[in-house]
Amino acid sequence: MKALIITPACNEENHLPELINSMIHQSVLPIEWIIVDDGSTDNTSNVIQKAAVNYSWISYLRKEKTGDRSPGKSVIETFYFGFDNRKNLEYDVVMKLDADLVLPPDYIRTVLAQFTLNDKIGICGGVCVIQEGKKYILEKETNLDHIRGAIKSYKKLCFNEIGGLLKEMGWDTVDEHSARFHGWIVKVMPDLKVVHQRSTHQEYGFVKAAFRNGRMLYSIRMDVGLLLTNCFKKIYRKPYFVLGMAMLFGYLKAFFQRDKKIVDPDLGRFIRQYRYKQIVKKYIRN
Repeated sequence: MKALIITPACNEENHLPELINSMIHQSVLPIEWIIVDDGSTDNTSNVIQKAAVNYSWISYLRKEKTGDRSPGKSVIETFYFGFDNRKNLEYDVVMKLDADLVLPPDYIRTVLAQFTLNDKIGICGGVCVIQEGKKYILEKETNLDHIRGAIKSYKKLCFNEIGGLLKEMGWDTVDEHSARFHGWIVKVMPDLKVVHQRSTHQEYGFVKAAFRNGRMLYSIRMDVGLLLTNCFKKIYRKPYFVLGMAMLFGYLKAFFQRDKKIVDPDLGRFIRQYRYKQIVKKYIRN
């Protein structure tokens, strides 16, 4: 199988070299790796161009900013800027990788092998770990039935069937539910660890992220029961009650403003049923 990889990058001169180094040492190389500079004001473009000169399978693109960056939407717009300008159309898997990762040497090979072993796997990926002292631990955002947006891999047939990725916050939740809705399997590999050089939400702040997640839950038609379940989980994370309340206020703001829904009623119903089933399974296991 052949992999097409796209990496959006904005002001990543400090992180991107480590990702590039880990990519060139992969046991299986991508057919094309497109790194898109999303209007960086630092040395990101030079880092990408140097890599593209040294390796023919690395492509450099520059996308100029047209406004403020918004989580979710901006990164997928940048992803599609790369995807729409790809040189190679003969790929089997499309991967979206963030610029602040460090991949294990067999990452691409391991992901491609999963797609080969089971035709029904539509989305696949490992897990993100961060360094604490001399140890690497799972990021707190990790959920073993969900692949982080930083390390998504899609079988081409699945990617096309779900209509690609939404240019909205919540895209990395909708994609998996849409895949399951269409009969695909979402495969998380907990033993395939990718180093995240900085914590998720570090750029925007954890409270703002919780608020935005509350708005996202409304946009994908989550009901009050699921909202409260998500808020309750946030209570036990620093700064404790603040994150849960931020998520609640985000949902309520979206409700009273009647924010647009980003999934249709059928998919929304499927998402709610799936989440309640997962809660019941977790309760039974415990």
